[in-house]
Amino acid sequence: MGDLFRRIKYLINRRRLDQELESDMEFHREMAARAGRSNFGNTLRMREQAREAWGWTWLDRLIQDLHYGARTLRRSPGFTLIAVLVLAIGIGVNVGAFSVFNMVALEPLPVRDPGSLVRLERHSPTAYTDGMAYPCSSTERMPRHCRR
Repeated sequence: MGDLFRRIKYLINRRRLDQELESDMEFHREMAARAGRSNFGNTLRMREQAREAWGWTWLDRLIQDLHYGARTLRRSPGFTLIAVLVLAIGIGVNVGAFSVFNMVALEPLPVRDPGSLVRLERHSPTAYTDGMAYPCSSTERMPRHCRR
């Protein structure tokens, strides 16, 4: 739990902590120069390692990617319009298809007791017939051998 609070604290105070890190690195760079060591190391890599330890690099990268995508889309409005239209049509078709599937297969029938529906069929060798559904109350007068 302490790790989560530390990460949230960094997220809230990110600019201040980055400035503190920069000033600390500058201080250590000066100390290394006074001691006669000219090679302090790669400061960019050290800052990246510190940010990874603080824990929100994925969020920074996501924000960078979103900014890059927005800049790219602003540069080519024709492509942006086509991309938005294709996405809108695709989403609309999927919503419509799921709505039909939901209505046909998932929702119960809009009758009072859908379990009481029976299917009556008439088989005739000379004529075409198709089945029809009737509520059970009208089939109570049927002979017993015709019921399911």
